[in-house]
Amino acid sequence: MIDRIKAVGFDLDGTFLKTHVDYSKLGEADKKVLLSHGVPFDEVYSEAFIKRPRYPILRWLEAHGRENEYQAISDEIDAAFTRVEIEFVDEAVPFPGSEECLAELRSLGLKTGLLTRGSLEYAESALRHTGTREGFDVVMGRDHSSYDNAKPSPVAMREFAELLGVEPSEILYIGDNLTDYMSAHGAGALFAGVLTGSGRRELWESTDPSIIILEKAGDCARLFRSRGRSPEACPAPCRKCSGTRSRAWTRRRCSIPGRSYPAGR
Repeated sequence: MIDRIKAVGFDLDGTFLKTHVDYSKLGEADKKVLLSHGVPFDEVYSEAFIKRPRYPILRWLEAHGRENEYQAISDEIDAAFTRVEIEFVDEAVPFPGSEECLAELRSLGLKTGLLTRGSLEYAESALRHTGTREGFDVVMGRDHSSYDNAKPSPVAMREFAELLGVEPSEILYIGDNLTDYMSAHGAGALFAGVLTGSGRRELWESTDPSIIILEKAGDCARLFRSRGRSPEACPAPCRKCSGTRSRAWTRRRCSIPGRSYPAGR
């Protein structure tokens, strides 16, 4: 799997950077905008969603002959979200190893990108503040195209791949929650889950056995160090190997029964 990868993508909050975002305020921002325009939030979102899409707003407005208001309301919600996101942007710091791994990935011939559900303005501000923007070939936010194309939609990952100039299947995407996994998996990208954000080992193990589990995003570089030579570490570390040269690996075999690698990898 790792051998086909040409680009590594990172989620922002909880993955590449440790950030401070008031998510309770963020969760209320669209509700406040809708109510200010006389749009009943609870009626619009009577159905539960992992992340609230925008199409229910458009449907409600169309049903009430107000569809011409949609773009202005949507733009107002986006602006409200961004205000909340950038409120504490000066508190953002890279997780240990995040910045360092970018240079190593590039030295190994890999492209690097950041894909966030946050706005591009927020992402750029956070990366500039931490001095890490130059380490990325591509930075993409939720406002790249239609709001409903943002993560968890696989459309986001396909658009991200297009910006990077690779196929989705040639991306390793690293994130900290199921929204990240859903976008990557739905587009056919390889996914690695970190333990620095909301996702825990138990979540990744119970979700999909193909998920690579990393303590932190910066650990991803070791996945690629062995490409093209006999490795001192497992080329795609599993949960039990944890990337070390275990007794199982000296026999060219992963410690999970049934999973093995060809001799000489």
